[in-house]
Amino acid sequence: MSFKSIILSLLFIVPTITFGQTAIDNLVEKLDNYASKNIKEKVHVHTDKDSYSAGESIWMKLYCTLSPDNVLSNRSRIAYIDILSPNNKTIKSIKIPLTAGLGIGDFTIPDSATEGSYRIRAYTQWMRNDSTAYFFDKTIQVYNGRSDNTMTADQIIMVNNKTYYAIDLKTLAGNPLTETSVSYKAILKNGNEKSGREKTDPQGRVLIELKDQQQVDKVNLTFKSIDGRIVHKIFTVPPAKSSNSLQIFPESGTIINQINTKIGFKTLNNKGLGEKATIQVIDNANEEIASLETNVLGMASFPFILDAQKKYTAIATFHDGSQTKTTFPEISTSGLNMTVANLIDDKIFVQVNASPDQINNDEIFLIAQYLGNTFHVAKQKLNKEEILFSIPRKNIPAGVIQISIMNANLQPLLERIIFNYRTDKVLAINTSTDKINYGTRQKVKVSIQTDSHQDSIRVSSLSAAVVNSNKTKKDSVSKTSIFTSLLLCSEINGFIENPQYYFSDPNGLKKSELDDLMLIQGWRKLDWSTFANMPEKPKFNMETGITVSGTIKKLARKAIVPKATVTLLPTTNLLGGVDTLTNNEGKFMFDDLIFADSVKFIITAKTEKEKNRLDIDLDKIPEVSDSIGKNLPEIINNVNTEYLGSIKNTQAYFAQLEKAGLMQKSIQLEEVKITRTTQNKVSSSSSNLNGPGHADQILTAEDLSTCSTLDQCLAGRLVGVIFRDGIPYNTRGNGPMQVVLDGMYIDGDQISSLNIQDIGSIEVLRSANYATIYGSFGGNGLLIITTKTGSGLSSTYTPTGIRTFMPKGFHVNRSFFKPTYETGQTGKLTSDLRTTIHWEPNIITDQSGKSSFEFYTSDEKGPYTLIIEGADFNGRIGRKEIIINVTE
Repeated sequence: MSFKSIILSLLFIVPTITFGQTAIDNLVEKLDNYASKNIKEKVHVHTDKDSYSAGESIWMKLYCTLSPDNVLSNRSRIAYIDILSPNNKTIKSIKIPLTAGLGIGDFTIPDSATEGSYRIRAYTQWMRNDSTAYFFDKTIQVYNGRSDNTMTADQIIMVNNKTYYAIDLKTLAGNPLTETSVSYKAILKNGNEKSGREKTDPQGRVLIELKDQQQVDKVNLTFKSIDGRIVHKIFTVPPAKSSNSLQIFPESGTIINQINTKIGFKTLNNKGLGEKATIQVIDNANEEIASLETNVLGMASFPFILDAQKKYTAIATFHDGSQTKTTFPEISTSGLNMTVANLIDDKIFVQVNASPDQINNDEIFLIAQYLGNTFHVAKQKLNKEEILFSIPRKNIPAGVIQISIMNANLQPLLERIIFNYRTDKVLAINTSTDKINYGTRQKVKVSIQTDSHQDSIRVSSLSAAVVNSNKTKKDSVSKTSIFTSLLLCSEINGFIENPQYYFSDPNGLKKSELDDLMLIQGWRKLDWSTFANMPEKPKFNMETGITVSGTIKKLARKAIVPKATVTLLPTTNLLGGVDTLTNNEGKFMFDDLIFADSVKFIITAKTEKEKNRLDIDLDKIPEVSDSIGKNLPEIINNVNTEYLGSIKNTQAYFAQLEKAGLMQKSIQLEEVKITRTTQNKVSSSSSNLNGPGHADQILTAEDLSTCSTLDQCLAGRLVGVIFRDGIPYNTRGNGPMQVVLDGMYIDGDQISSLNIQDIGSIEVLRSANYATIYGSFGGNGLLIITTKTGSGLSSTYTPTGIRTFMPKGFHVNRSFFKPTYETGQTGKLTSDLRTTIHWEPNIITDQSGKSSFEFYTSDEKGPYTLIIEGADFNGRIGRKEIIINVTE
């Protein structure tokens, strides 16, 4: 039922002369207007596993859906996946094309990657109109046995009343790095840095003094490993040691005298993570009121009827016997509160409780909504102490919903977040294999059936990862899933510890514990004023394709140029250019472009009057801030130490890949000296599209060392080139040659203004063999001038009406390596020691919900874990985890 139908039904059952009738209708209309202009997209990224070695690849499938029904989005056609380092810096960002909300990506972790906790962050540009807290954000651990080979351990110690950060350095064999010079950089929370150098002691320990531990965020180390390689380490400095704590959360925020109130409790250890504890509640007469136990994440709730004349205290006892006390909030003698019963299958009950003085026979309204999408509206008279509302669950979508109680003037009185679980919104994924047990290097056939019998079309898109469970024991309980990403973490602004815990029960959702999470952590007060003060235009638009846009201005002036002809040409195909005209504001746009990453473009502008004496200002999308993610408690130090077994496994596996020619050898030492070269000294940063040095003639910096001015020096020295008024002409056709400076197209007469001391090389392209690649720009040949840094050292030239640039294009996917072991074949691998056994990102079920795939086991026995995730085109999402046994 739509919200308009709800309102019409409501109007038939309430008096027609009240203020509330028109007001509630207007409010819901505003809510609907807000929802239509603030469509919410969500993103989930399924990765093959949760920890990786330097040198490995992360394999990813991206799902983008529209709230509140979680249907696959057909709005944004582009998504972004960022990889952030332990220093919280974006080291790689890839642009993923989306088809019906689905995209595929991958990322190879460099051999030189610093060990530590990395983040995978994913979003669409449209999602940037909201807080980055609602982006997909997953922590992965990266260990390095390729270029690092060093273990660490860290702790805060006191020596002679001084605080030190003690870091132990050892080889992977456990031998200390003694007498090793270590450079360090302490990064403070205010952005300042403190650098220094220390030496390790005979036990391999280095001490870094912390004058104020609370102000230091990270410590970066640089030193040489036992084999002479430069190693970098990053440590997040732990906060000063704190005690365990107990937090108290009354439902809807208020405890009313002698009125039933559900109260949530959260017990935390000294690291700020939830920890199981028992809780005793006593009054000021030391009488026990209640005794309860939290779950493993430190959460519990209990209903109380409390007396305002008394004081209450909660005492938490932890497994180590330590205790902490917290006093209950003040108990009000007057007011309203709300109790929600959310564990019944078909209905949600909301009870409004009022103190006697609040019973005034006024109307109160209940609104159940999600970001303006209204699903249920009801009203009653506040004529008794307990007012009960009933909400049919079938009218409410799956996920986080906000329930608000409003007074007759439609001002919010009480608010509560709930999680609505709909079994009919879960995509059941049934799997079967052709055998119960398998041998090594044996084919496994997996059959899939998605169960949604009520639909005539049961097409869904799935992704599957198979890993060797013995090698991923630390990641055996995945902390994220398609459920947590799309239904939970994308809705709650804050760290949710192990969100998959709530969805891990094979019999269904952990409803009671998830309701406690909403009670304790799901507070999200809605600013109702936003409905009346919405911006007319969002800052970021939904991208349907790659866009190149900008403004054309008169040379060195702010005056805009309408009706200018703008041409965009890819250097890979200069015959495939497109043209457009600027509008009355001097703006131009090329939209819905499709091209791969690292493609260079030429853009030109001209008019009949100004010719090419124009400036081209390209629009830039601001980069996403590298702000600290909300999953900060998942960041760990000493990853190499924690994953030592995984390092040894991957080292053995990489050795086999190198032997089979499927992987390059490990990186060489950084200190490599080149004493002699016989190659022509063409600058490596040359923009020559044929490649540096591929030219008809080359002049180097050494050739130009005796010249005073560049144009005079070149006259008579370039074969087939003559200069007229300082402009180079090709003697073949007598046409002016195009000059390219560090990739920038400039006029020929600007050569004389270049500082000859800045020039690294000049390449002459006259023959069709080299000039053709430049299309019309190469008709009369080109001079490719490269400065010594490749950045255009001379600032005296001013290129006009032309620019070269490299916009971010689509990521080009690689193929996952899938060995094939048919009967009688041994394959390329002498020993198959894979951790990720299989990755299948694009499984599409047919109209009957069926699909299948197959893969080969490796040389190692044991359990293999298969995880399948995905969504259908009716808004159902699903996840399936099974174990495959390799025993022979």
